[in-house]
Amino acid sequence: MIPPETKAPARGLVTDDLHKIRKVGAPLLSPASDDLVYHVSVAYLDGNEYHDEIILLLADSAEKQILGHGNAHAWSPDGTEILYETESGELHIYALQDQKSRFLAQRHDSTYFFNHLADKNCTWSPDGKYIAYLSADITGEENSETEEVRIFDDLLYKTKGGRGRPMYADRAYTHIYVIPAAGGTPVTLTLGTFNEHSTTWSPDSRHIAFISNRSSQPDDTQQSDVWKVDIETKTITRLTEHTGLTYQPTWSPDGKNIAFLAVSCTFGTNDSTAEDTHIALISAEGGQFHYITKTFDRRIEHLRWHPLGKYIYFLAGDQGCTSIYRVNVENEAVEIIQGGSGCITEFCLDSSEEDFVFVKSDTNHPAALFKTINQSKEIEQITHENADWLQTKNLREAETFWFQSFDSTFVQGWLMPPVDFDETQHSPLILVIHGGPHNMFGYDFDERMHLLSQAGYAVVFINPRGSHGYGQAFSNGTLGNWGGGDYQDLMSGVDFVLEQNAWLDRDQLGVTGQSYGGFMTNWIVTQTSRFKAAVADGGLSNLVSFAGTSLYHSLMESEFGGRAYEQFDLLWKWSPLRNAGKVTTPTLLLHGETDNEVPFSQAEEMYVALKKAGVKTRLIQYKGEGHGWRPDLKPRSKADLHTRMIAWFDTYVKATVNEQ
Repeated sequence: MIPPETKAPARGLVTDDLHKIRKVGAPLLSPASDDLVYHVSVAYLDGNEYHDEIILLLADSAEKQILGHGNAHAWSPDGTEILYETESGELHIYALQDQKSRFLAQRHDSTYFFNHLADKNCTWSPDGKYIAYLSADITGEENSETEEVRIFDDLLYKTKGGRGRPMYADRAYTHIYVIPAAGGTPVTLTLGTFNEHSTTWSPDSRHIAFISNRSSQPDDTQQSDVWKVDIETKTITRLTEHTGLTYQPTWSPDGKNIAFLAVSCTFGTNDSTAEDTHIALISAEGGQFHYITKTFDRRIEHLRWHPLGKYIYFLAGDQGCTSIYRVNVENEAVEIIQGGSGCITEFCLDSSEEDFVFVKSDTNHPAALFKTINQSKEIEQITHENADWLQTKNLREAETFWFQSFDSTFVQGWLMPPVDFDETQHSPLILVIHGGPHNMFGYDFDERMHLLSQAGYAVVFINPRGSHGYGQAFSNGTLGNWGGGDYQDLMSGVDFVLEQNAWLDRDQLGVTGQSYGGFMTNWIVTQTSRFKAAVADGGLSNLVSFAGTSLYHSLMESEFGGRAYEQFDLLWKWSPLRNAGKVTTPTLLLHGETDNEVPFSQAEEMYVALKKAGVKTRLIQYKGEGHGWRPDLKPRSKADLHTRMIAWFDTYVKATVNEQ
């Protein structure tokens, strides 16, 4: 045995660890007990794929039961059965008493993309008699990848790409179906040339509210409203009528009102808006709705009514933390219920109606399930899916800092030292930039940071203007201005950490980012030569061509206030490609082959320009991969991508001046 004093120090995160990370989510508590169902996303290297395991954890047993691969949708109102869906779209009901499943219905999923907050949920009626689910009317007339000719006469003709999706969307519409929970023949409640999603039952089980875009040009006009349908007469009633988008309705326990998320914007988008989502309340009979969280001034998601109807619980990000809050429906007072350093992504109330089960991660720990006890006086961790391998790792904490940017705006960032940090030695520094542009960095587990830290780099990550979590004015900071104030925020943040930390080497800087972070990486190398290397992952380079080729063509309208042909000069002004001739920084471009969110052509345009300008550059295409937020990459693609990123920085950042 090696004496303790001679043992090698623990390593940080390496690419071989990525497949070990088990991602926990989607907790559902029984309405009648503390029985819990949730899922765990597991990487399978042999098949180079991920599967979601449906896990049942009974209150009176420490043993976990795996119900299968797929996702759980709902408990029966009496807590004796679970509605779940297999990976092939089959709906099944699992009975706790006999531990058997029975087939209920086949659900079909369209490849048409609604928006990031659309919920294709399956729900149990409060009286326990019916299951409502969303399914596409697959007819066989969808676009085929094998046809010699394709004809397009709509605007949203592309899928998101990746994850085994075809490149082009089918022509199927998604509608609401109901079926007896005991089994039987499904009945279609909604028909026609519109899509429905995000359903919620009325407490009396007579109506279902839902979201639909029923404008004259739903592919072009990103507007949506709350509707309801009578399950007996199939009568559909429009409840809201406004300029903007609505999301995720949920019926009040007394049946009088419906709460939902909304934004009120002239130019909507199927991507994320600059406008923060807020809770709106409307009578179940329709009429004018009103916002009840505008004074809170933070972006809101994940609504849950308290069973007594006095409060609505929700999630919101604030200065890098995502916490559970609640709003008093009567006086609109908002208070934090469960927070602290970390990011809560999902939660549910327990049967006592006073405590929670929630999903939370922090800088050094992937997401796990926790529960509060005695009205949040205590917190207990339920799952420990990553505990064994984490014990063998040395993961650095990231410390937050604030600085004043070029115009005296206060901006927040974080600095993570390398695993082998030695204050007497100079360390290279990598700037990592988030996507969006309205995402938020913070106290969340990000694999890139730890991989770079283990590779010997300090990592700085910043929430520049445009990020959410700092109020609406800050979130609006990139409107009509991609690469202006946000670029200056990032450069000011880099200057600040270099001034405050003498152990950082200002001559060994690198920059990387994904999606909008990839755009900003491309932009940065056209504005400055201070970075020795850049890695643009799924980034934009030409906003003009993006506006005509991306699934999110409406994003350019939402961010720049008009059609691309009306804002051509402005879009070209903020396109990295416009200044590609000024680049000297060695730049690696990583991109998914079937990415329709940020098309592969965006990387091609930048690559060709840099190559012709004589810049050291390389383009890596990941076959069959889309945009997909890098956690969705296949296991081997994810490992390869991060390996190439680190190797590029090792080659050009760590090299001495003479070597370059």
